Amino acid sequence: MKQPQNIGHAHCEIITLEQMPRTAWMRKKNRLSISHSIIHTQLGKLLVASVGEKICFMGLGENKEDAIRELQQRYPHAELKKETLPSHQNVRKFFLKEWKNIEPIQLYVRGTDFQVKVWQELLNIPVGKISSYGEIARKIGKPRSVRPIGNAVGKNPVLFLIPCHRVICSSGKMGGFAWGIETKLRFLNFESHSGRKIPGYFNWEPTLF
Repeated sequence: MKQPQNIGHAHCEIITLEQMPRTAWMRKKNRLSISHSIIHTQLGKLLVASVGEKICFMGLGENKEDAIRELQQRYPHAELKKETLPSHQNVRKFFLKEWKNIEPIQLYVRGTDFQVKVWQELLNIPVGKISSYGEIARKIGKPRSVRPIGNAVGKNPVLFLIPCHRVICSSGKMGGFAWGIETKLRFLNFESHSGRKIPGYFNWEPTLF
């Protein structure tokens, strides 16, 4: 696979994250409208969903029915419609070109205050680097909350854009991944590059584990 040209940069440079209020995703009248489409990337098919132009979900789309079912579970009262929006196509560029050719990406996600804080920290992990659950806990000021950190990472609603695949155990074990360890390894290997070291992170090497 062609290496991305943004090695060493963090997703927070072009991605912003906003917490969706409970009143938005819980309402049964004037239901939340979510548009979704399948995009084809170098990492396979992905289901992208958004509220307007704000991305609220992304998951593996090889099995479209399963992906839509997961989307509906996360937003049980939303009205889902098949519709490709410019923001979906913009996400596709994320996998193909340098970031200078991509419009800023806005995320709008359901999550607790704690989860959103963890996901925000994940956006700081540079491309091609890895961190640990313990290090994430330390950086958000909750050094004893490693297990809750792991749970929050595992509930990431936006595959790859919120790079939960870049978090492993402090012991060096891969840890969990909602979409399977093989997918986690595939994502990490796609980004692997022996670039300069960045304080607080490690380079991912395909032969490391």
